[in-house]
Amino acid sequence: MAGRFFFAWRMLAAAQAQDNHNYTATRNARARASFEPLIDLTERQFRARYRLSKKVFKYLCRELRRLTNLRSSQRVSMQHKVLTALFFYATGSYQKPIGAANNISQKMCSVYIEQVTQALTHKNILQKYIRFPDTPAARQAVSQRFYRKYGIPGVVGCIDGSHFRIVVPRQEEEHLYYSHKHYHSLNVQMVCDDEYRILNVNSKFGGANHDSFIFENSDMKNYLKSLHQNGEIVWLLGDSGYPQRPWLMTPILDAEPNNIYNEKHMRARVVIENTFSRLKNRWRCLHKDRVLHYKPLKCSRIILACSVLHNIVINFGIDNIEEDMDLHLRNEDQENQVNYVERGEATSDLILGRILRDQLIRRLQ
Repeated sequence: MAGRFFFAWRMLAAAQAQDNHNYTATRNARARASFEPLIDLTERQFRARYRLSKKVFKYLCRELRRLTNLRSSQRVSMQHKVLTALFFYATGSYQKPIGAANNISQKMCSVYIEQVTQALTHKNILQKYIRFPDTPAARQAVSQRFYRKYGIPGVVGCIDGSHFRIVVPRQEEEHLYYSHKHYHSLNVQMVCDDEYRILNVNSKFGGANHDSFIFENSDMKNYLKSLHQNGEIVWLLGDSGYPQRPWLMTPILDAEPNNIYNEKHMRARVVIENTFSRLKNRWRCLHKDRVLHYKPLKCSRIILACSVLHNIVINFGIDNIEEDMDLHLRNEDQENQVNYVERGEATSDLILGRILRDQLIRRLQ
């Protein structure tokens, strides 16, 4: 008899728990339906909250629906999923406060951030929004803009690395991510054009790796080398942490003050530093004061996702809102810069790189 009563009580408790779950889900669904950011927020409020204009947000949702598998679920629209992820990218706040703000549980908030991040890093999206100029005409257009603005010919982009803080990885791989800045990070290599548009991202290396090592082991280096081998003489601009190469122009160390080449090089190269600043300030989950609390691979995808959003913002000509204009952020990554030192005998790449740089210097005089 007691066993039957206990079984009946268990059945009743389970039914009540399911009723409570259904009630909470229905209440939250109604709350989400009653708050419509596109209607209830002004344009300025929407941009401050999600870092995109309403027009760009609608465009983003159309692109994700067209090019990826991201879709609405039974209770949550695709738009609400994207808004949840955008709020995380924009604020760097973690999932409980985001869930409360959007009437979404912490668990589901995490799910939606993952789904949207996967969509933004889908190959169809990356191929469309993060592209190094892939034709001679496209590279010539970038080179001409750099020359008009900074007076250096042949430049198709600026390159640098920046550290993005992450939580301590598992013990067996921790040493790969502990940087010389004394925290765990990803050292992310990016190439940008003169308009702060990100042309290439390599976010797979841990903070223990130097900029020069990442470049020498990158597809970007191989691609530029192949252009030179085919007779197209173009180059990136990089700081003294990189090796001088025919396809990568670096500053002259210990040059005389007011050296024309170094001055023009520095003025042009600042665009990559400002690109990192704009990226980290608009998408605060990447900010220097934040730590990404995920495994390195997911952190890498989040950085890629924010890079896609960064380029979409540029394509639409959206100005940074006031709090995003903190461009002095670049100083952190420039501290304790380690100059690249060639080891062993001078290679043919180094010799040819110096010859081309000397020719460029004479052309600028």
